[in-house]
Amino acid sequence: MKRWQRLASTPLLDDRWMKLRADRCQLASGVVLDPYYVMEEGEWVHVVPVLDDGRLLLVQQYRYAADVLCHEFPGGVVDTGETPAQAGMRELREETGYTAGQWQPVGSYFANPARQTNRVHVFVAAGLQQIGPQALDAGEEITCATATRAELDAMIADGRFSQGLHIASLWLAQSHLTDAD
Repeated sequence: MKRWQRLASTPLLDDRWMKLRADRCQLASGVVLDPYYVMEEGEWVHVVPVLDDGRLLLVQQYRYAADVLCHEFPGGVVDTGETPAQAGMRELREETGYTAGQWQPVGSYFANPARQTNRVHVFVAAGLQQIGPQALDAGEEITCATATRAELDAMIADGRFSQGLHIASLWLAQSHLTDAD
């Protein structure tokens, strides 16, 4: 397969969260796609926090676009100047009040490579210690919960843990997890 050729690019949006552009692309077959929309977003991080008894520490928050309350893993955007690991440590502390003594990178994947440029970087965090209260951003309302692997599997089945990217992060992390009853 040959890469597409970008013939032109028109910026449509440029703010702190993302850039959106409309490209004019030519495929190897000669077909021209115009416009082809591309979202440039910062890298993301997910942390799969494991308590000493094997339960997973989850966060729960409202997601406006889908109008749903979701259980998910702590995570967020990798800020400028941060590594994904540093962002994971910061997000875990901010969203849960916990730090971790052990960090294991377990992989990364594209969020949606058809339209987005960013990846999700996944870490398993163990040796958790609660060091204080949450330090949430002004637009965040987050509660914490715990679940065993069996409970999390049930939450996936019934839709309470329903974000595809977080399910993919769990899949990447699974060989590093121990089952709690």
